[in-house]
Amino acid sequence: MQKNTFLIRVLTILLLGFNSFAAEDYLNITAEVIPRRIKQGEEGVLTLKITPINDIRISSHPKFMIRLNPNDNLIFSKLFFTASELNVETTAENNMVYLNLEKKNEITFKVRESALIGQINISGGVIFTAVFKDNWSMKTHQSFNVGFFSIRNQKIKKK
Repeated sequence: MQKNTFLIRVLTILLLGFNSFAAEDYLNITAEVIPRRIKQGEEGVLTLKITPINDIRISSHPKFMIRLNPNDNLIFSKLFFTASELNVETTAENNMVYLNLEKKNEITFKVRESALIGQINISGGVIFTAVFKDNWSMKTHQSFNVGFFSIRNQKIKKK
């Protein structure tokens, strides 16, 4: 009985430790929608400024990707964008290729003519490989969420 209790405690500690480790943020993601108010049927731009924190570098391999969650109110050209599709510059150092994330990433979208009026959220995540100071790396992801307001377009006729 004591062995089972000990084993359960050890497993609980390990699971809690791994969960808090996986929840750590390695990027500072600033998301913004321009303009903040968009009429039904018109376009907007999602901008993402992605900055690694704590001297972490982002490897170009395996693929860096921005993933958008589907949203019935919005039209995106696609839901996955790689670093090369976003024209992210790279730098080589010590036989490794890192991403230079100084520029904002812009993704254009359109608000559906049938979109709900009011607050609409765009959510998704960044999938990346973090390279730490001691050269060990970890593939992980981090989520983002940003909102804007959809407003009625008087030029669109109700069906």
